[in-house]
Amino acid sequence: MKSKKHLIKSLMMKQLKNVKFGKNWISLEYDGKKIKNKIKIVKHEWGVGDWNKHEKIVIIDNDLKRKRDIKSVALHESIEKYVAQKYKLNIDDEAHPIAEAVEKRYFRILDGSWKKHQKNVEKVWIKEGMK
Repeated sequence: MKSKKHLIKSLMMKQLKNVKFGKNWISLEYDGKKIKNKIKIVKHEWGVGDWNKHEKIVIIDNDLKRKRDIKSVALHESIEKYVAQKYKLNIDDEAHPIAEAVEKRYFRILDGSWKKHQKNVEKVWIKEGMK
């Protein structure tokens, strides 16, 4: 059996396929699995994004304005939800770093500035996460 550390590294390197967005949904393939979640934009989400344990929903704070940032966070939350639930990983210490690594690679494919994205996310985090 693989160690958890090896599993996390492996999941960080897995490639995304067929990433698609609709008006209020995201679908993608990751780790050999098709993933589809509804994207719900809400006021005053604690932090920037989250996901529902029981439904296929990712939640994004409405203060995140750029579509590129919203899509990137929706992808992050979808990956985090999937790996946390499938592999029973700790959300903050294990699933989040995996999701961030995958999100970062995806964002660069979009030719986006990762630093600008991080600044936009940080602004929302400070506004909502510090309440």
